[in-house]
Amino acid sequence: MQKYLLYNAVEPDELPILKELSTIEICKVWSGMSRHIYRQLLKKKAVEIGIGSFAVIPSHANVAEGKVLPVERPMFIMSKTLKMFYNLESDETKIPDEMPVVQPDFEEIAAKTHFRQEVVEHCVQQTLLYFAEALRDNKEVEFTFRSIGILAVRAKVVSMIFFDSFLLEMDTTGNMLEALLEDPNMMTIVAFPGQNKFSRVSQDEVVMLPSFVAETPHQPSAPPVSLKPRRESAPWGGGYRRVSVLDPVFLARRRVSQASQQSVDVDHTRDKEAGQGGWYLPVIHEKTEMMLKHPASPVQQGLKVSASTSRRLEARMQPLYTEKEERELQLLLASKRREVEAEVYHKYFGNRATTERGQTSCPYVFEDPYRPSHVLRQAYAERLSASERQAEPRLSRTALEDKGVQTALLER
Repeated sequence: MQKYLLYNAVEPDELPILKELSTIEICKVWSGMSRHIYRQLLKKKAVEIGIGSFAVIPSHANVAEGKVLPVERPMFIMSKTLKMFYNLESDETKIPDEMPVVQPDFEEIAAKTHFRQEVVEHCVQQTLLYFAEALRDNKEVEFTFRSIGILAVRAKVVSMIFFDSFLLEMDTTGNMLEALLEDPNMMTIVAFPGQNKFSRVSQDEVVMLPSFVAETPHQPSAPPVSLKPRRESAPWGGGYRRVSVLDPVFLARRRVSQASQQSVDVDHTRDKEAGQGGWYLPVIHEKTEMMLKHPASPVQQGLKVSASTSRRLEARMQPLYTEKEERELQLLLASKRREVEAEVYHKYFGNRATTERGQTSCPYVFEDPYRPSHVLRQAYAERLSASERQAEPRLSRTALEDKGVQTALLER
């Protein structure tokens, strides 16, 4: 923890592993790290990564008619030491005492990603060191954890938004979808593009991790700038590293598989050159394997089947939306609807308090856009009657007499 409390800038010599690894390799290491965090959260464990902890906290959501739904909400809890040192702001949340807190298992991550264990451990630590330097320099940061979410720092405010599939997967109560659709405060934690707390507001560059690039907000044409420390050139020329960072066991297995594949290719070529009597058996084996991998329907095989059977077979072949995809689609539609409503309200009612009545861009809409039409008509009728009562005493006596004559004629 103390290594991420920086008084001075980080020198490139302090990031030797990041200099040796390519950007794709760094992203691959963090992809394995994200999958490891994902698996630990599914086991109801909190994961401490150095700058903070990931955990799934029991919470509640306020929906319509005062109803409260219990949910299980994932959160990123920033370290208190880093918050005080860098003067950061974030939600005050405490991990339950009964929840176990574990450290990342770098040996398991290295086995999944085929890197050496020390390479994975140093890559993670040096990336977090670069993240701490960005906090020290008051830069905006977006740290992407694959399949989990995005950790964003905006003007000293730390917020974590999660992908919709991750939110639905971590909740075992079954209430997360309803909570996200009904509670507007819950919708702000979903990683949707558009108008939310995650939107970029600064004009300065945003540091993107773990890809190590800097993007300029509100300028799509501006190319991203690489921030990764460069590897020093080798004495014999070029920028190639001397020693591989991959696991030696993985390299040995890959060499064995490549050698066996070459021997199989040589045998297959020899069988083909042996003549018609020597190559028909491998061809039969190849066709059999293809049929097992991609079985054909009876209709494709030329067999006669009834119309009802053909329709059932076609229905089975067509892929349907799964329940998970339908829930994610509902969240996406709800997010887009909220964006459109916010834009419309800002356009027609954002300057209502500063302008005179009847001079807005939409003069035919009442003050409250969410009131039903019959309520609007009733309010309009009450305003008309009130205005007539105010104007009636001001009429002259002759006008009143004329009005009485006309009323009598209408009654007859």
